[in-house]
Amino acid sequence: MAIGVFIMTNLTQMEVKSGWVEHTQKVLGQSNAIVASAVDMETGLRGYLLAGREEFLEPYNAGQDSAYQALAELAVTVSDNPPQVDRLNEAADVLKEWQVNVADPMIALRRAIGDAPSMNDMAIEIRKAKGKTYFDEFRRVIAAFMGAENDLLAERQAVSAEVMSTEFVAASDVKEAVSQVEEASLILHQAQDLLASAIDMETGARGFYLAGDEAFLEPYNVGQEAFKNILTELKSAVEGYPDQLARLDEIETIIDTWRAEVVVPDIALRNQIGDAKTMDDMADLVGEGNGKKYFDGFRAIMAAFHAEEQALMTTRQAENNQTSSSTRTMIPIAIAAAIALSTVVSLLIGSKIGRAIKILTNSMRDLADGDNSVRVQGQRRGDEIGQMARALEVFRESRIALEEAERKAEDKQTEQNAVVHTLSERLSRLAEGELDIQIQERFPEDYECLRQDFNGSVSTLQAIVERVGDTTGSIRNGAEEISQASDDLSHRTESQAATLEQTAAALDELTASVKSSADGARSVEATMNKAGDEARDSGKVVQNAVSAMTEIEESSRHISQIISVIDDIAFQTNLLALNAGVEAARAGEAGRGFAVVASEVRALAQRSSDAAMEIKTLIGDSTEQVERGVDLVGRAGTALQSIVEQVGEITKQVAGIAEGASEQSIGLNEINSGMIQLDEVTQKNAAMVEESTAASHLLKADTSKLTELMSHFGLSHRATSFGGTPELAPTAHGSGGDLDDWSDEASSSAPMAATGTDPQAQWQDF
Repeated sequence: MAIGVFIMTNLTQMEVKSGWVEHTQKVLGQSNAIVASAVDMETGLRGYLLAGREEFLEPYNAGQDSAYQALAELAVTVSDNPPQVDRLNEAADVLKEWQVNVADPMIALRRAIGDAPSMNDMAIEIRKAKGKTYFDEFRRVIAAFMGAENDLLAERQAVSAEVMSTEFVAASDVKEAVSQVEEASLILHQAQDLLASAIDMETGARGFYLAGDEAFLEPYNVGQEAFKNILTELKSAVEGYPDQLARLDEIETIIDTWRAEVVVPDIALRNQIGDAKTMDDMADLVGEGNGKKYFDGFRAIMAAFHAEEQALMTTRQAENNQTSSSTRTMIPIAIAAAIALSTVVSLLIGSKIGRAIKILTNSMRDLADGDNSVRVQGQRRGDEIGQMARALEVFRESRIALEEAERKAEDKQTEQNAVVHTLSERLSRLAEGELDIQIQERFPEDYECLRQDFNGSVSTLQAIVERVGDTTGSIRNGAEEISQASDDLSHRTESQAATLEQTAAALDELTASVKSSADGARSVEATMNKAGDEARDSGKVVQNAVSAMTEIEESSRHISQIISVIDDIAFQTNLLALNAGVEAARAGEAGRGFAVVASEVRALAQRSSDAAMEIKTLIGDSTEQVERGVDLVGRAGTALQSIVEQVGEITKQVAGIAEGASEQSIGLNEINSGMIQLDEVTQKNAAMVEESTAASHLLKADTSKLTELMSHFGLSHRATSFGGTPELAPTAHGSGGDLDDWSDEASSSAPMAATGTDPQAQWQDF
């Protein structure tokens, strides 16, 4: 037992020390996360200083939140170690001073510079965000890798806890479980270191883009070397996990592509820029190295913190290994001692138990041979032998009681056989239909109630059979009446079904006629609508004709005015010709030729005046004819409008007729549907009446068969017409008076036989 206590103590110590190792690994992981968050801040700051775009500050802002939160959480985790808490507080102060004295002024200065001409080529190249694209993808893949390792760590921690909680556990199992947890934790920390080295590379590259000083490339070069080494170690650690190996290969490809396509070209571009006067204030501020000074101090503090935790890790792992080694040494010794001790104890106990078992075995053998007087020894012992002895005594007493019960059972069996024989003989006679089979001989006391119950049951059965016979006669008479009534109902139902069928056919024809009328009314309505449309179109044509005649009348007036002007011109020409003739006469022989011309002009003017007068007369006649035409066309338009109105009225009336005919058609359809349903119901009723008629005939035949079956029973005092009610014999459980209630209920529920002359039984047509 002492060895077992020692082993359990060592196992408990191993569990506690494994917990401390895990605690230290957690602290180391948190410290790496703090450094990574701080480097994220520096990287985001340098990216913003180069590109001047706010999205480059995202790592800075995210790193700021996570860094201070991780510092606070880690301070709680190591609260049992005051020097470490002081280092964390100092690291937080240094980080805050860097923000106040370096980061914030640089951000303000870069915002003031804005998009002014300053290191244009480098700024434009940085604004393309090629490096950001690669690093976003790198962060996604490394996050997936670390997530898978976190899941594996949680799984192994659960297995380790289960192993530790097992009651009996091998030290090798404990060591293997702890080793697996440490392996997963180490891989997770190496993944964090891989992320930190990549961020160091990005930070160094951006610092060189700003300052152009080779010293700023130191984080880039150191991070590149560390990245290669850590990646090689991780690939070796996860050889058995193809998914994780694929992620590491993807990470290596991303970083190599980033270096080849982004870093190397940008460094070459920065070397070409050299000391050109571009972004002078920013370059000078970065070149002073104030941020580097603060970050060197911050890294030194976190390195000291990390070294302290690493030393604790080494010490606790050594203690855990020592405890595990001592436990493995003591387990074989404990097993050998336990085997020797159990051998000695089993020999001592076996000899003592063997004597008692032998005595009990002899007693069991005597009981098995039928000797119930044997004395069972050892009943007062307090161990298992005593329990066996007491159980054997109970078995002996039970056997004695069982033999006594068997003797009594044989006597009971003899009485029971006699009772069974008598009952079997009476039941055989009852099965043959004989009802006067009362048992007169008394049974033994235990079976007397059975004899009384049998006699009472036979008497009750006899009375029931007699009453059934009487009831059968009444049922036979009722069945004959029902059969006759069913035949009459069947004939009337068939007649009614035929009438309904004829009515339904007539309604169907009427419905078709009304529907045809409704369709004709709809056709007339469509024709009237078309005629109305054509009349309206004719009215429009007449109106257009009136307008044209009006325009012709207006043109005639204009022609009359023109003819008046021509008449005036002819008058003036005639006057001028007259004056010319007078002047030619005065001129004498010299004016003779001119007088001839004047005479011809005068004649021409006279003919023009006469023609104008004739045209004026014709125009006047035409105007009168146009006016009469306009009047006639107007009257025709009025008549057409009246026709249109009359056609519209007729259309409304025809539509009303069509609507009424449609409603009549719908109503007749509903009536027709109702008649069809009524016809179907009548047909079903006819079928049911036929079934009822068949059932009544079947009932009549069944009553005849029942009468024949009743004649099978032999009754000692049976009446000729099954009349009379015999008095029932009492049974062992009560009198036979309950049969009267049953017979009353049967009588009240039985149908009354119709006499054929009852007025209420006469059928009438529907």
